[in-house]
Amino acid sequence: MLSFTVELLDFFLNTIETTKDMNTARFVAEDFFSKEGFVKINYKGEEVWKKGIGLLTTPQFFKVTYAEGKVYLQAWLKYAILPGVYLGEMGITGAFAFAIKKVLASRVKTLEALIK
Repeated sequence: MLSFTVELLDFFLNTIETTKDMNTARFVAEDFFSKEGFVKINYKGEEVWKKGIGLLTTPQFFKVTYAEGKVYLQAWLKYAILPGVYLGEMGITGAFAFAIKKVLASRVKTLEALIK
């Protein structure tokens, strides 16, 4: 049986400075994710937001950590060959799968603007 592993490369990571308190920033982010169709899941022991299962949409992930005055945002995509069958992860930059990455990058920019 063949096994493939693709490392999480160039995933998006940003620290957003905000004047909002932690509860307001959390509310804004969770409202955004809900409206965009993301669901909260446990992924590798951490709480993340996920959208898509791999059939017609590439699974998109966000991890958000809150601290007073700052929000730490990570975003990445999964390589899916079948629904629920993944080969690895990829960031939101680069030429490979650029159209899908562009959709996630747009969501990142919108969320950053909402949190600031």
